[in-house]
Formats: sequence, structure tokens, C-alpha cells
Amino acid sequence: MKKPLPKSGWHVLKSDLANRVREVRIAMYGIHGGPMLAEALGIPFRTWHNYESGCTIPAHTILQLIEVTGAHPHWLLTGQGERFLDRSAVATN
Repeated sequence: MKKPLPKSGWHVLKSDLANRVREVRIAMYGIHGGPMLAEALGIPFRTWHNYESGCTIPAHTILQLIEVTGAHPHWLLTGQGERFLDRSAVATN
């Protein structure tokens, strides 16, 4: 059984996840598309902004993000592999 990550380890994981959800937002909605993604997720923009800043993202929000954007769950978790389940869904910037 793995040992729990130290607090600094959790901070790194949260920061990495925040960076990846930001990448998804930019790819799908553009650099200023935070309000549009927040609306698609049914949450206030300020809440989304907090998630991109490293606040803990609830599981139901991650699941909604995957459904709305087609983000690949494995990539969100690890940063490895394809960013999106269906590459044709990605908006071109």
C-alpha cells in the first residue's frame, strides 16, 4: 500500500491539475473563454477561476468538464497521452 503524499505532494498534484484544466479551457474556449466554460459547467466564473488557481476541484466538476470538453481523464490525471478523447472536437485557435 502506498504511503499518502506529503502536503507538498498534494500541492503539486493540485497545481498540475489546475494547469491541465486551464490548457483544456484555452484549447476549447480560447484565452478569454473562462466565463463561457464556467457557464457550460453551470458554475460561477469566479469558482472556475479558483479552480484554475489551484483550489480543489470537486469530482462532479471534473466529470462535467470531461463531458463538456471531451478531455481525456487519464491526461487530466497524469498529463500523459492525448489531451482529448476525440481530437476533432478541439477548437482551432
